[in-house]
Amino acid sequence: MGTAKTERVEFLVIDKHGVLDQVASRIRQVGWNIKSITTHAYEGGTNVMELEIDVAHENFIRVMKNMTNLPCVVNITITQNGEKVVLQRPEMPPDAAIARENKTKAPLKKADVYRIMAINPGSTSTKFGIYDNDTCILTKTVRHDEKLLAGCEKIFDQKDLRVEGIETSLEAMGIPLASLDAIAGRGGIVKPIESGVYIVNEELLEDCRTESAAMHASCLGAIIASEIAVPLGIPAFIVDPVVVYEMEPITRLSGVPGIERINIFHALNQKAVARHVAAVLGKPYENTRLIVAHMGGGFSVGAHRYGRVIDVSDGLAGEGPFTPERSGAIPVMPIIDMCYSGEYTREEMRQKIAGKGGVRAYLGTSDIEEVLRMINMGDEYAALVIDSMAYQTAKEIGSMAAVLEGRVDAIILTGGLAYSVRFTGAIKQRVDCFAPVHVYPGEDEIWALAGGVLRVLRGTEKAKQYI
Repeated sequence: MGTAKTERVEFLVIDKHGVLDQVASRIRQVGWNIKSITTHAYEGGTNVMELEIDVAHENFIRVMKNMTNLPCVVNITITQNGEKVVLQRPEMPPDAAIARENKTKAPLKKADVYRIMAINPGSTSTKFGIYDNDTCILTKTVRHDEKLLAGCEKIFDQKDLRVEGIETSLEAMGIPLASLDAIAGRGGIVKPIESGVYIVNEELLEDCRTESAAMHASCLGAIIASEIAVPLGIPAFIVDPVVVYEMEPITRLSGVPGIERINIFHALNQKAVARHVAAVLGKPYENTRLIVAHMGGGFSVGAHRYGRVIDVSDGLAGEGPFTPERSGAIPVMPIIDMCYSGEYTREEMRQKIAGKGGVRAYLGTSDIEEVLRMINMGDEYAALVIDSMAYQTAKEIGSMAAVLEGRVDAIILTGGLAYSVRFTGAIKQRVDCFAPVHVYPGEDEIWALAGGVLRVLRGTEKAKQYI
């Protein structure tokens, strides 16, 4: 990577949802570490983002110039030879950049590239992206009318309105469906499988329609991908779904016969970021020993040994640290007493573990930005809650260091909470004795989905069959 140096960079960006993720994603693809991010409103529909980045300095100017090509970026201010320099195309004042973001047509597909669409359904929106090889030409979040969603009896009844939203957006951007070579959908809660890229077949689609899969909108990923791909005669895939299962036998015993430890975790983002950091370290992912902490609404902390996640905390099951919405590991006896108190239904108790636990239970909100504002206003209890969550996360990372026998190449902090310097700093001070800590804020699951399919299309990885 060359000599590391910390640079302070100002991005003037269009004020719209997802801009922070777009900029941070491009920076982390280069292999640089974001030390801090602050944002504030500017004028004319724009915001200023100030970033401190550890960079390979000989590539700095070139990468920054390339980032002015992002549709969301108006200009970039850097310091060169002690002076502020603004990187901006002369024909791109803020109003023109905003117009470009809203109206630009996608470039024509070249003959020597694979065009891949990646789809990630959320509870009330569907995010998708178009990649020409590994270059993103479009990301879009289609927000659905919640009344229409509520009118669907089951999650997979939402398929048609989500497909319509995607196809309408593609038409508006001038991207013909016929230009696609493959489609990737987010994998849902299906049968436990090993890591990899899987062809969407009838067995997978059938399992995506089960009651357990329908617990989360991710079950629609494969369904929507197949719905669009089949008429086009192109393949549909899923990549590293949440049920990737590579745990070793020694990890599976819970202490109570009849209850076995399983795992549902952020496999897609964990695997993608782990591969990226391995490349930064100059090693194949399969030759590394890493700890990855994904920190969003739910957390998962995994021990990656030579390409396999041999142990990981399952926040949905009540393992690991508490999170913005989940309880994490808690004393069992008091929970048993609550279950038999007659005060709570079964569903209410489940919500205490996953959905209404953690920070939300303590502070009445799971919005970490709001919590940080509370702390800045002097709320000592809010500070205690955040610091305790960081403490528990560090403790879980320490347990995974023991799983890896103390031999750890790197610790990776990723997910939405990795944007908080306060939070990551509190973790770092407890765990950087184990290994260097790399911070990759956000989660670029669209990029990870497209990257997995590209490996298959290029022949560097073989697609697997779901059975």
